[in-house]
Amino acid sequence: MERAPKVNVSHDEKQRRTTVAAKWSIKNWLILINERAPPIVYLLLAAGACLSGLQLFQDRVAPWELSWGIVGQLPLLFLIRLMDEVKDFEKDKVVHPERPLPRGLIEYSEVVSVIHAISGALVLYSLMLAAVFGPAVGVAYFLQVFYVLLMYVEFGIGEWLDQFPVLYGITHQAVIYLGVSFVAALCGVHWSLRVLMTGSVAFSGFFTYEVCRKLDPMLPKLKGTYLVVCGKWKTFAVTVVTVAVGAVSSYVTGLHWLLWPMEAILLLSLLALFLLPIDKTMKKAHKPVELLSVLYLLLHLWAGYLSAFF
Repeated sequence: MERAPKVNVSHDEKQRRTTVAAKWSIKNWLILINERAPPIVYLLLAAGACLSGLQLFQDRVAPWELSWGIVGQLPLLFLIRLMDEVKDFEKDKVVHPERPLPRGLIEYSEVVSVIHAISGALVLYSLMLAAVFGPAVGVAYFLQVFYVLLMYVEFGIGEWLDQFPVLYGITHQAVIYLGVSFVAALCGVHWSLRVLMTGSVAFSGFFTYEVCRKLDPMLPKLKGTYLVVCGKWKTFAVTVVTVAVGAVSSYVTGLHWLLWPMEAILLLSLLALFLLPIDKTMKKAHKPVELLSVLYLLLHLWAGYLSAFF
């Protein structure tokens, strides 16, 4: 009998086959976390929001409240990431087949089960918060979790919302206000204009980043970026509004001296990008603005805390 030719399989391919075959593998989940929810990035987001809120609402950062706040916000951010992975699964199979779910690293049903488990755990965490800090804090956190669950099912009107990208963005960024109200509740501060304006600073950071994080005009329409769907001048108009929200709210909260320069730099950079003719030799001209949007987000989250040092 003739021997079949030997097929050489690379080490990376062997590793890929091994990880794809495993179910409920900690290793595979660590790969997903590293690729789709980098711990350092998520810690920067959660810590910045909590530190700034505590500093603005009680003029100090108490480690006790800070620890409860971060422990509450970190898994919530991860939950939102997993929900997005599930919602974008069919689209990602076409435009991002290299992502963990489309490439089979982790099964779809497995991620759904983890979403249910984390959601239940966070509801229990809201009860713990109520027991430790009082009902107001527990309710504030529960409302945030409940709103995230509504986002998961697209408020029951997903197909209709998809027709209006800006409205879709607003409904999914509004959860930021509930996050800020939770941090305020930890400080014993009830809903007020100051809470609203602090939330608006963070809202400006997240929404502006969401609009400007993908500015490559050659991306396929299926990716659903603001630039591809709305065109550059509507995208610029939306950015003007989100930055204006940040400018007004930062003035009210006394953070304008720290945030206005960044807001001006981002707007001017985006305007220059849209005005300058981009030829084939300038394929990465959008990258500096995308990087600025990352810095914009981080500065708007950390501004309240950083202001205490100046």
